[in-house]
Amino acid sequence: MNFFDILKGSLATLKANKLRTLLTMLGIIIGISSVIAMWAIGNGGRDSILGDLKKVGYGKFTVTTDYKNEDFKYSNYFTMQTVEMLKASHKFKAVAADIEDRFRVTKDKKPYFSFGTVSTEDFEKISPVTMMSGRNFLPFEYDTNERVITIDNMSAKKMFGDIKSALGQSVEISKDRKKVGHSYKIIGVFKSPYESFGKLFGEGENFPVLFRMPYKAYAVSFNQDPDVFDTLIVEAKNGNEISEAMLEAKNILEFNKNAKNLYVTNAVSNDIESFDKILSTLSIFVTLAASISLLVGGIGVMNIMLVTVVERTKEIGIRKALGAKNRDILKQFLFESIILTVLGGLIGMVVGILFGLLTGMIIGIKPIFSLLSIIVSLSISVVVGIIFGVSPARRAAKLNPIDALRTE
Repeated sequence: MNFFDILKGSLATLKANKLRTLLTMLGIIIGISSVIAMWAIGNGGRDSILGDLKKVGYGKFTVTTDYKNEDFKYSNYFTMQTVEMLKASHKFKAVAADIEDRFRVTKDKKPYFSFGTVSTEDFEKISPVTMMSGRNFLPFEYDTNERVITIDNMSAKKMFGDIKSALGQSVEISKDRKKVGHSYKIIGVFKSPYESFGKLFGEGENFPVLFRMPYKAYAVSFNQDPDVFDTLIVEAKNGNEISEAMLEAKNILEFNKNAKNLYVTNAVSNDIESFDKILSTLSIFVTLAASISLLVGGIGVMNIMLVTVVERTKEIGIRKALGAKNRDILKQFLFESIILTVLGGLIGMVVGILFGLLTGMIIGIKPIFSLLSIIVSLSISVVVGIIFGVSPARRAAKLNPIDALRTE
C-alpha cells in the first residue's frame, strides 16, 4: 500500500467514528490552546509591566552610601547642599533624595503592610506618577511639616471602596507596630505601578499599600535629621550617556566629600533587567504547567487507540489474510494517531489565539502571540501523535491473522 492509500484509509476510519474522533482530539485541543494562550498572555503581561518600568527607569541611577565601610563618617552622608552641588553639573537633569522603606498604615484600627517613598521636590520630575484623583504635592509642602501623602489607586479602592472616597481621609503611619503612628491626610491618588500585576493576578490583600510623602514631614515625624540622606536618585540629561553621568556623580561626591570608595552608583535599568529575568522565568513556568494538559491529551490518544485496536482485531485479521503486511497495519494506526493530534493541534491553535485575545480584553493586557510558540506547539502535537501512537500501532501490527479472525 502506498502513502495515499494508507492516508485515505486512516481518514475514512476516523470519519466513520466522528464522536470518538472528536473526544480523542479534545485533550490535544485543550493542551495546545492552553500553551498558546498562556504563552501569549504571559508575554503580553511581561511587556506591559516592563514597559511601565522602563519609562520610569530610563536614564536614571541611584547613589548610595557604603556606610558599612570602616572609613565612613557621618559627614559622608548626603545633605541638601550635596543635592544642590550635583544639580549644578551639566550632566544631570534632576537630583533628589529618595528613601524607600516599609511602613505600617492603619485605617479604622485595621493595619496594612505598606511601602513608602519619602523624597525631596525633584523626585516628582525624576519619577513622575499619573494622578487619577486629587492633586500632587505643592512646593511649599516639601519645605514644611505638612503631614500629607498620596496613595496608589489599588490601595485606595482596597481601603476606601473607590479612589474619590480616599481624598481628605486620614490614616495612621508608623514604622513600629508597637508605637502609635502619626496621622497623615490623603490629598491625591496616583496610578499604581502594580496595576499590570493586578490585571494578571487580581487586585487584593497581596499587594502592599503604596504611598509618597515629603521628606521633611517624614523626618520630623520619625525623629530623623531633616537635612541628611543616605540615598540619592539622579536623572541624566542624556539617557544614552548614563555611564558617564554615573562616573561624574561619583567623582563630584568623592572630591567634595574628600572620600574614596564610599559611594555606590547603580543604574535603575539594572534592576529592571533582573526583574525581566524573573518575569520570563515565571512565564515559562506557567506555560510548562499548561503543557501538562498536552501530556494528558497524549495519554488519552494512546488509550483510545488501544481500545480501537481491540475493536478492530477482526478487520486487522482480514486485511492480513488479504496480503497486508505488518508495516501497512503499523502505518495506518500510526497515521490515525498523528492525524488526530495534528487536527487537534490546528483546532487548538485557533482556540488558543481566540482565548488569548478574549482573556487579554477582559484583563486589559495585549497578548503577544509568538510564531515560534505556535510552530513548536504544532510540532509537539505531531511528536505526541507519534510517541503515543507507536504502542497501539505495534500491537495491531503484531496480531496473528488466524487468532484475529477467530475473534468474535
